[in-house]
Amino acid sequence: MSRDALTEKYMERIGGRLLGPVRKSEAGRAFYGDAYAPRPVFLSAAETWQLSRDLEVLRGALYRLPGLLFEGDLAAFAHANGTEDVQVRAIERASAGVPNPPTSMCRADLYHDQTGFRLMEINMGGTIGFEVDICRGFLEDPELSRFAAEEGLRHVDSLPEQVRTLRAEMELAPDARPVVAHVEWPRHMAVNEPYMSAMCKRWGEYGLEARPCHVGQLERRDGRLWLEDRPIDIVYRQFLLEDLLSDDADVLMEPLLGALESGEVRMFTSLESELYGSKASLAMLSNRAHRHLFSEEELDVIDRLLPWTAPVTPGTVILEDGTETSLLDHAMAAQHELILKPTLLHGGQGVIPGWSSDITPDQWRKLLLDAMDGPYVLQRRIHPVPEPFPEPDGESRPWIVSWGVVMMACGHGGFFTRCAPAEAGKDVLNLFQGALVGSGFQFGPGPRCHYQ
Repeated sequence: MSRDALTEKYMERIGGRLLGPVRKSEAGRAFYGDAYAPRPVFLSAAETWQLSRDLEVLRGALYRLPGLLFEGDLAAFAHANGTEDVQVRAIERASAGVPNPPTSMCRADLYHDQTGFRLMEINMGGTIGFEVDICRGFLEDPELSRFAAEEGLRHVDSLPEQVRTLRAEMELAPDARPVVAHVEWPRHMAVNEPYMSAMCKRWGEYGLEARPCHVGQLERRDGRLWLEDRPIDIVYRQFLLEDLLSDDADVLMEPLLGALESGEVRMFTSLESELYGSKASLAMLSNRAHRHLFSEEELDVIDRLLPWTAPVTPGTVILEDGTETSLLDHAMAAQHELILKPTLLHGGQGVIPGWSSDITPDQWRKLLLDAMDGPYVLQRRIHPVPEPFPEPDGESRPWIVSWGVVMMACGHGGFFTRCAPAEAGKDVLNLFQGALVGSGFQFGPGPRCHYQ
């Protein structure tokens, strides 16, 4: 059965009777509120496996970039991604001694167009969002539960896979019960503390003793890193590289960086992991001048998944067909097929679609000139194919789905979708701009990975 056929069958059987998960968990409510999509999405297990395999290949190519392009110089790689000196110093200090490798924990955000899945961005590290109890909440409905059993639907529960990934990458013994500090930046603590507390509580079910805090609450003494009266074994990093541009970052980070340099604590995930999720790194993969550096398998995945992406610099660029042209001239001529993105910001910050009705050609030119030689890329527009979503009256209307494909140590780690009605005209789908969150099930035969 195809994905479209299963979706149609779901709409006929369940339709507008079930709009969103029946049960909303404490952790889910803390992060999503009630902003849930009205139905799950579906993808065959074989397609899920192939997509996850493609993303593993792409991630491997990203991890090779410092060696391929910068002779292994991490600082040079970081600067090429748009980081500032204070961020580079923190990356180098945090990776001193026994550096943490780049993590396997990531989320690729994709649209599905007429040709298949196309990658918008890939997010690396412990700060990625993923589904928490969404599929379980849908399965609380008896009719959907019967439908899932009849159709052989399965899902991957991302939260236990997150804990398994942390244990694997921190090389913990199966019976180890480490003390984990879930660490945020001070100015974000008030907003994120309910979610962090709920997550720490859930981690306790999987053998982690975890406490939420911000980085300014960590102290270094007696050869350990401390949170109040508890010595910390692992720091789970909730803060971002962009937070290190705060005026007080040096003071706030010193206890943690000193402890990392001295091997007194470990951090999940490393600061350098964010570099591999930068849009600038995607531009390095997309650059046709670099094609000789990659394997045939890597080039096949890059060509199928990654839209043309280029840094915003003066001079010429090479297009998909090998044509060399002025970047500014091409960007002006193809305004409605390009999107301008900052390299390291998250949540859609600073993203400007050239096709927006609010952007005139003169404004577009000024935006491009202002971005020249800055931490920005241009990326080819993806035209997603809408999917039917149910209405309360039993009818349907087309929605746009941003497929978040989560990767963990096991491989595929679940889906985390953002969705909105197509007529809403949302250029960027994220929680801050009113998108609804969801997840999905796999169906049919194919390789399995901790399916629930």
